[in-house]
Amino acid sequence: MSLTHNGLFKQLPVEVQTLVQAACEPVTLKAGQLLGRLDTEVRVYFLSGATVALVVEEPGHKSLAVGLLGADDAAGLGHVVQDPPPPNSPSALKLRVQTSGSAWAMSAITLRELALQHPALLALISRNLWQLVTHVATVAACVQTLDIHARLAAWLALSAQKARTTELHLTHEHLAHMLGVRRVSITLAAGELREQGLLHYSRGQLRILDLPGLIRASKPA
Repeated sequence: MSLTHNGLFKQLPVEVQTLVQAACEPVTLKAGQLLGRLDTEVRVYFLSGATVALVVEEPGHKSLAVGLLGADDAAGLGHVVQDPPPPNSPSALKLRVQTSGSAWAMSAITLRELALQHPALLALISRNLWQLVTHVATVAACVQTLDIHARLAAWLALSAQKARTTELHLTHEHLAHMLGVRRVSITLAAGELREQGLLHYSRGQLRILDLPGLIRASKPA
């Protein structure tokens, strides 16, 4: 997909788009891939087909997704406004690809230099990071207030919206990893959603049949 499929990129002035485009290269992200330092370079990924989860992962503890990025977002923007972490530095918050797809990658340092030269780019990055804070807070509230049935419905609805498709490749094991629960809990909750006619799944292939209904199912009872 073209970089113009990224909603964040499309908000930039044309002259800044040209500079960002020249600094980017197309990449294909694979489900399960961990994004971070590539050799000596930290990169930002303008997503155009892939989705990337923000996951808290610590040894000895269950993982938990606290956000999801899609075609309106860029993964790794935090490295633009702060110094990139040293190699192999520990961090509980990971950027892990949820669904495979296309993206455009560029050096975080290069994007920082462009942002310092072009206020419109800096303002867009700052606004997107603030929106991400709000998004993470909303997902965290779901963890605290919703049961597993509603949490699964919310994550599937969010996944469809971010991926811009109702056809998703998501295994029960992966969903358990995202929601920080046992796999059997996902199996039971998914079964309930299927019985309600909201989705169909088979061997990791999941099709959402009623997205508005799924969104309603994600609300507190």
